[in-house]
Amino acid sequence: MAFVGDSQSNYTTSCLLVIAILSTVAAVTMTPSQFTSVAVFGSAVAWAIKTTKPPNPHKVKSLPHYNDAKPINFDQYAGHIPLPSNGQKMFYWLVESESNPSTDPLVLWLNGGPGCSSLGGFFTELGPFVVQSDLSVKRNPYAWNRKANMVFLDSPAGVGFSQPLLNASDYTDDFTAGRLVEFLKQFLVLYPQYKNRDFYITGESYAGMYIPFLVHKLITDPVENLHLTGFAIGNPFTDTVIDGTFNTLQSCVESLYNLLDRSDVYGDVCLLTQVTSLRSSMPQQLTSANPRRRSSAKLVRPLTHRGVIGPCQALYTAQYLQLYAVQRALHVYDMHVNWVSCNPRVTSRYTRTRSALPKYPTILQAGLKALVYSGDADATVPFLGTQRWLTTPNMDNNVSDGLDLSIVSPWQSWVGPDKQLAGYTVRYTNLTFTTVKGAGHMVPATRPLHALYLFECFVYGQVACDSFAYPKDSLEYLSGADISVGFDGGRGEGALIPWAITAVVVVLGSMLGLVFWAKKEPDQVVEYS
Repeated sequence: MAFVGDSQSNYTTSCLLVIAILSTVAAVTMTPSQFTSVAVFGSAVAWAIKTTKPPNPHKVKSLPHYNDAKPINFDQYAGHIPLPSNGQKMFYWLVESESNPSTDPLVLWLNGGPGCSSLGGFFTELGPFVVQSDLSVKRNPYAWNRKANMVFLDSPAGVGFSQPLLNASDYTDDFTAGRLVEFLKQFLVLYPQYKNRDFYITGESYAGMYIPFLVHKLITDPVENLHLTGFAIGNPFTDTVIDGTFNTLQSCVESLYNLLDRSDVYGDVCLLTQVTSLRSSMPQQLTSANPRRRSSAKLVRPLTHRGVIGPCQALYTAQYLQLYAVQRALHVYDMHVNWVSCNPRVTSRYTRTRSALPKYPTILQAGLKALVYSGDADATVPFLGTQRWLTTPNMDNNVSDGLDLSIVSPWQSWVGPDKQLAGYTVRYTNLTFTTVKGAGHMVPATRPLHALYLFECFVYGQVACDSFAYPKDSLEYLSGADISVGFDGGRGEGALIPWAITAVVVVLGSMLGLVFWAKKEPDQVVEYS
């Protein structure tokens, strides 16, 4: 792929070569006065060509199956950016701001995993589009690109459309952060208009590892013309001991229960020996550098969201992104990719760092805006664990002790633009921690309105975001249902009336049918054998 500088040079050189050939022909066939006029005109054309940028080959000209009354009112770009260090190709999707793309900040979004594509977050959380059950695409009224230029990046390579699958030794948090820095450098070459623009890094879940490693690298070795302003992490998996201990305890308890509750025993069994053997391994599990990795594969995570994104939304997204026309529209040219939300081969190869906490002292001294937010109904990374590592004192320089942050502003409630209680927030030294009421592990999916408001207040400040207009909260919008929207919990009265009438008709019909059947049939005695 040619970057902007290379394509500009090739484009200009080709045009000037054509002009030179035509000028030579003109010199032979024209009078001196005619040639002078043509030369002046040609010089003007050459200058115009030299100062005109060629079209960006990554521009998304149309989105297959887009079916929404609201037209797409922003530019978007997608494709691969190769990294010079090892040739891996990083897939990104840039959606420009709906408001002022030339001045609004640049925001990078990273999904977690490790091994999950950011296009999952694009279509089921905070991107501008939502895939419907018929694989048509509609607008998401809670999209974060209302007032920000959003970049969704598949990272590391092997995830989503980013290629290729790397060696296991390359799947580490430090290596991933290094490739992210390299991507940002190449991104600014391709999009120089974002140089020195306010830049934020956002993400969720295992991005609680990705982002501190990336921010730390950008602080200690800054990228030229990249104006890092702040970062926001949702439901961050930050420390394997703090965030993973519950899963280990749950796994140990279930193992003991299953061992004692035997129903397949045909002879004498010494349960005491087996229980003692299991108990002897528990301390190793509890003190392991990575207890979550040992136990999480056996756990079924409870459903923690209210169903806003719908039970099949991830399936619709995967089916849509596997369409040939869609991949071509996004400039995925190499081959037809079987896109999956999370690549288990990356997850299984990934070596997870024990803790990201050692990165925070340097980060918090850099003067960046910092936000950590958690859904208070998240059972995957509970907010109490996050609160623990923010406030627990660090004893004897233990990597899994907390940051011992001082409280600047104590816990207080916050309300959304709908004037409803949205959660609680506390401000520490150089960092704000906020909970989102009723949200699960993916806050933008389960509380889209409050997540959007929280994000825009973080970027623009409370006074500014309070002046913005926000959509009414529709609980079912992302599920694919076309319904009227009102402040009656997101279900318009017009949408409920047909269902109510249908229910009444069904009930009355059933009652009449029972009466008719009772009159027609004689009483019968039923015997149970």
